[in-house]
Amino acid sequence: MPHTPIPGPYVPPPDTVDTVIHVTCAYDTLFPMPTVGAAPRKSLFTGHQLQVRHTSETAIQRNAAPGWFLGVIALSFLFICIYLRSKQLNLGNVVNAAVNNRAMERILREYNLTHTKDLTLIAPIMLLPLTLIGCYFLVSGNSNTWFAILQYLTIYVTACLVYYLRNGIIRLIGDAFESDESVHLYLSSNYLYHLLYAVVATPMAFFICYTDNMGPVFLQVLGGLIGLLFIMRVLRGMQLILTHAKSSKLYLFYYLCTLEIVPVLLIAKAAISL
Repeated sequence: MPHTPIPGPYVPPPDTVDTVIHVTCAYDTLFPMPTVGAAPRKSLFTGHQLQVRHTSETAIQRNAAPGWFLGVIALSFLFICIYLRSKQLNLGNVVNAAVNNRAMERILREYNLTHTKDLTLIAPIMLLPLTLIGCYFLVSGNSNTWFAILQYLTIYVTACLVYYLRNGIIRLIGDAFESDESVHLYLSSNYLYHLLYAVVATPMAFFICYTDNMGPVFLQVLGGLIGLLFIMRVLRGMQLILTHAKSSKLYLFYYLCTLEIVPVLLIAKAAISL
């Protein structure tokens, strides 16, 4: 009478888990005992669109900033110190004047800032680090140093021209509405805030360009600080306009809001499209 093989234990089908199956069958002692070795590890999703395909990890490479970036940052810091020293200003006075009307009138009168030309020097100082940060994301992959410098200078000069053109339009609007005094105070307040922009952006430019893996974090911090200063500047400027303008306050408020908000929207759209 032939012997019937004794069924072995239930073995579940192989899946993605590393499973090794050993099946042992009982036969007559006259015959050798066959064994089934390790079953091949094959996923049930093999060949299916849900199959996970592991690719080799590629390290994220971050292009280091060129060496001349550090020179621009140092130049920006030097210009800030020279300007504050020449006008005998300190940051406490600037911050106080940015939020207080009497302090601003006093700082314009006592620190030799009554003339517009004394304040217009703040614009190129402010744009040095800000345009450098924008240029960093454009030329970081370019190995041609002279081309990168030329591109930065082009962006910098264009930003300066746009800035002064915008201020010229604001002055024309002030002349049209016979509000020269209020527009002068408005522009003076803007210049003081732009000096604060430069003070904040200069060290942040160094951290964004020369810190590994922390550049995006510092960029977000800088965006938050600049955004906060921008909101404070717009509110402060609108307060000066509505307080000191002699006539057509609402129309003047409307035009100045347009000049403040439209450039920001254009810059934000350009930044998103990059």
